[in-house]
Amino acid sequence: MASSRCISCIAICTLIVSFILVVIGIIGIVLGPHILQTQINKQLPLSPDSDQLDSWSTPPVPIYLQFWLWECVNVAEVLRGAKPFVVQRGPFTYLEHRTKTGVYFNENSTVTYRQPISYTFISEKSVANESLRITMVNTPIVTIVSLIRNETKKIQALFNVIKDLFNETLFIERTAGEWIWGYEDPLLKAAKSIPIIKDFVPDDHFGYFYGSNATDDGLYTVFTGKNNIDVLNNINKWNGVSSLPYWKTSWGNQINGTDGSWFPPLINKDLQSERLYLYSTDVCRSLYAKFQHHSSVLDIPTELFSIPAEVFLNSTLNPDNIAFGTTDSGVLDVSVCRQGAPIYISLPHLLYAADQYKNRLQGIAPDASIHQTFFEVEPHTGLVLSAQKRLQINVFLQPEQFVDDFKNISEVVLPVVWINESTIIDQKSADDLNNQVLRYFTIVRSVSIVFIPVGIVLFIGTIVFFKKRRTTDETTPLLYAGSNNTIASDHDN
Repeated sequence: MASSRCISCIAICTLIVSFILVVIGIIGIVLGPHILQTQINKQLPLSPDSDQLDSWSTPPVPIYLQFWLWECVNVAEVLRGAKPFVVQRGPFTYLEHRTKTGVYFNENSTVTYRQPISYTFISEKSVANESLRITMVNTPIVTIVSLIRNETKKIQALFNVIKDLFNETLFIERTAGEWIWGYEDPLLKAAKSIPIIKDFVPDDHFGYFYGSNATDDGLYTVFTGKNNIDVLNNINKWNGVSSLPYWKTSWGNQINGTDGSWFPPLINKDLQSERLYLYSTDVCRSLYAKFQHHSSVLDIPTELFSIPAEVFLNSTLNPDNIAFGTTDSGVLDVSVCRQGAPIYISLPHLLYAADQYKNRLQGIAPDASIHQTFFEVEPHTGLVLSAQKRLQINVFLQPEQFVDDFKNISEVVLPVVWINESTIIDQKSADDLNNQVLRYFTIVRSVSIVFIPVGIVLFIGTIVFFKKRRTTDETTPLLYAGSNNTIASDHDN
């Protein structure tokens, strides 16, 4: 009896244990990720003593900035009205060095900082040295002509005299380094010294990224995520303002999203409808990226977002873009934030641009697989593990009768340079992310998946064993009774 009672107790304990294992397994699968994500969300917000402050201040992975310069190879024909034939020269590759400075945490759960960026030329990742000479459109002349188009004939004539004096033409040859980082332009220097013209010349140097090396692009104030994880790293103010002065509607002037380096977590969000907003000083507006597909970076699951064609559609096809002017699809006139210079922004090779722009050029070959902008985002932390941020600078050319070189040219949005700012997480950083955060999701899921079948097997095994034991206990007395009857009969005989 004592033995049977002991076995029954063991069986009951085993049943309880098996039930607990199944329950823990189910809870682990259903609630485990939510519990872990809650803990992650508590750790993500920025603070003076947060674990990620150092990596936020100084990115631990390399960031590269590459330039492709568009050389015009049929200048004589262009001056007679032919289509420009352009050939890209590049890449010219630079390693970025960026560290946030003046970091100050405010009382309203925001942090303010500047981020100076300097660049080092990487010859082994470049097609040639920075000294390579390239023939491109003379953007300073195009800018001045655009600015004095509606001025008096006296000012226009004076400009022509200065232009001819310095033998300036519509296309000139400079080194790649000069086109990118700048050079002192003799025409601009002379024009700046003449009172009647100097107001049209903001600087006597020109370069498409002149003044961008070892400088920052403004004062940022972003949300720390302390009170609301969904606004983590979102820009609250840029240069002290929360909206821009450039565009036609309040919606177009809004500063939305992050700087593109880190987004709020994506867990529990509908990826198909999610938009990742980012503000870019290069295009003077906010943009958004939409979900494309699941991906992975160094075996870490990620979600790939890219900036869709709809962002660049004209206002007829996308009414939201009515704020950004009257250009056709694919290009954005940013002269309002470029001191009146006739600069248009697009994706490289005029990707997604209207045919009217592409058909006026020879030499471009748009390809979404290599010219679109995308981000691969780790969903639990919102960290960008891989990114390719691409854009193209174009100059708007149109005929002008008061300047000889401009009289016969055709109207065209002429590509001058396209860039790719790229980064990808290295193996060490990927291992750190796995070990410190992501492996716990794998552990919880694996343990939960093991607990459920183990609990079920224990439960079924215990029931079967208990049932067999009970059957044995019930049949044993009958056997003994049969034996006793037989012995008694023999004795009687």
